[in-house]
Amino acid sequence: MKVFTVALIALLFAPLAVQAGALPAPLAPGVPFPHVLREAPTIETIAPGIEYGEYAMDTAAGPLSVHVVAIQPHRRDVTVGQVLAHDALESRGETVGAMAARTGAVAGINGDYFDIGNTNRPTNVVVRGGVLWQLPRKRYALAITRDGYPHIGEFTFSGQVAIGARTTSLDAVDQLPPPNGGTSLLTPEFGSVAPEDDLTLVAMQPLDGTPPLARYRVTAVADNLQTQPPGYYVAIGPGALGSVDVPSAGAVVTASGDLSPIGLDSIVTAIGGGPLILHDGAWFDDPDGPNGGEYDKRIPCSGAAIASDGRLFLIEVDGRQASLSVGVTRRELAALMRALGATEGLAFDGGGSSTIVARRLGDSTAEVVNSPSDGIERPVGNGLFAYSTAPVGPAVRLVAQPGVIRAVAGARVKFRVAAVDAANHVTANGAPLSATVDPKSLGVIRDGQFTATHAGTGRITLRSGALKGEVALEVRATPAKLEISPAKPNVENGGTLTLLARAYDPQGYALALPPFLDWHTTAGSVDASGRYRAAAADADVVVRVGQAASTARITVGSHEIGLPFADRARFTTIPRGGDGGVTRDPQCRSCVQLAYAFGGNERAAYAMADLPLPSGTIGLTFDVQDDGSGSRLRIALRNTINETVLIDATRLDRPGWRRVVVRFPPAGAQAARLVALYVLAPKGMQLSSGQIVLRNVGAVVAGH
Repeated sequence: MKVFTVALIALLFAPLAVQAGALPAPLAPGVPFPHVLREAPTIETIAPGIEYGEYAMDTAAGPLSVHVVAIQPHRRDVTVGQVLAHDALESRGETVGAMAARTGAVAGINGDYFDIGNTNRPTNVVVRGGVLWQLPRKRYALAITRDGYPHIGEFTFSGQVAIGARTTSLDAVDQLPPPNGGTSLLTPEFGSVAPEDDLTLVAMQPLDGTPPLARYRVTAVADNLQTQPPGYYVAIGPGALGSVDVPSAGAVVTASGDLSPIGLDSIVTAIGGGPLILHDGAWFDDPDGPNGGEYDKRIPCSGAAIASDGRLFLIEVDGRQASLSVGVTRRELAALMRALGATEGLAFDGGGSSTIVARRLGDSTAEVVNSPSDGIERPVGNGLFAYSTAPVGPAVRLVAQPGVIRAVAGARVKFRVAAVDAANHVTANGAPLSATVDPKSLGVIRDGQFTATHAGTGRITLRSGALKGEVALEVRATPAKLEISPAKPNVENGGTLTLLARAYDPQGYALALPPFLDWHTTAGSVDASGRYRAAAADADVVVRVGQAASTARITVGSHEIGLPFADRARFTTIPRGGDGGVTRDPQCRSCVQLAYAFGGNERAAYAMADLPLPSGTIGLTFDVQDDGSGSRLRIALRNTINETVLIDATRLDRPGWRRVVVRFPPAGAQAARLVALYVLAPKGMQLSSGQIVLRNVGAVVAGH
């Protein structure tokens, strides 16, 4: 088996020495990462041995927002551990932010792929606190060993269950045996055991050892046709009955086994992921996935990487947000890992799951620091988190958030001040606070808010008793870059829209703007706060800040253009080969019947079309004959930066015909192709069958 690890050079580091410059600034990834035009890094130490870096990049492919936590896990005041959603393998899911808050983490990231919307169970190995919770599958995982060093390996498990004098293989932990056979061990974390045909269920109590690999005493053979409460069980499938005897009450059962290539006794935490994308400092083409065409496109990404000196990097790149971050491909993520100094790296779950949290300097708790592509945090199955065990000491200095104020004259910026100890833990400080601006011409401070008045650079000096701190100031009369968001807005005649101006300095750092700006429009009206009211005609809206100006073209109204969806529709399922189909109605030229049969593994049924969309498409419209199943009808698109975008269209809960109009999110890149309309099973439910009819599919196009 393969394991890729770091050189064990702990003797070169004093146990509590701080490694300076764990994160590079600038980052400067090489090919195939898109050429970086501008880069604005912000790096801060959030605890001893733990740094957080934020890199705002303008690249040839579009903007990128990169977030990195660099950890020295071999330090004795740093621990790294896995958290399961609600501390269970199967759950309703939990956000990364909630996991961090309830466990006191200073940083963390979403982890393994999981059974989304159903059990939310992670798919690969789970070792937590040195205890094996779930067996590995053929996919790379990240492990932290008891010496604090990270390793990436493709783990396997070999185990046995001894019942009396006979022994059989242990095929699963906290999962029912594979179909037609096998033996598994269930613990209370599995929850209640539902009735199951052809299953022998042996109830037990632990005698000694650490479950699940422990000695047990049999209490009874449970009724497999009745729901059994959470507990310890050996579950024997029909194919394994010939290998063991069904034990009587009082018999001893011994479960044993080990992981390879690193033994379980050496591992504190192991969390699944994959594929491996960086090995020996170069791109690694891992066939064990999950893989597919979507991963060759720009998407939100999460991953972990290790450097030869033992540093662990948690990396997240936002995506699917054209004005903020367009995402990266896996090859580009590997190049990003390499730029950090990593030699080995693997992907975690991405897309809407990609979330990273960090305790910013001056904050007492970790918060979400990226922009999840769903617009809100997605509940996930597990995550990987860093903890600081450095003791809380007396306050040694004052810090502020933000630590640097960059603004245009007239802007108002709130800032928070906190006292921190030598480990950057927020600590109590009762002395009154004073804050002075130097030079005074830059602005004034009132009620925790800085108001910029004149251009220049300087600082805010903070004092509280014997404690001191500083906030750097940069005030500009004119930004280097000014833009309007959304970039291509559309509004109905008489409708309203709030426009936002964004400004940047020459390095690409965002500048705070005054609340009221110089807005103008060629049609309709716009006030100083950017609120626009449309008239009948399209309009050019201009905003000016100092000598800089930016213009946005606003289209008013929309029209529909029919699409040859019925001519192109074809059937597929996830996984492939499911039941159902797409059929045409000869009496209705634009009608498509989509039949599906959820059950077993089938969870989505598609009417695939892959149609080009007219320029300026802002939405989709169609008629649907609803079957009332409660399933979700969704739209799959591809945009101009080759992202796949999935949008909820409607819930199928109103039987009969109705018209559906879906507007696409205005912040995304321009929609380029309609990939499919598809039906997804209701969350937590499996349906036997259903069918809907789609007709008159058309694009909603901006303008009259």
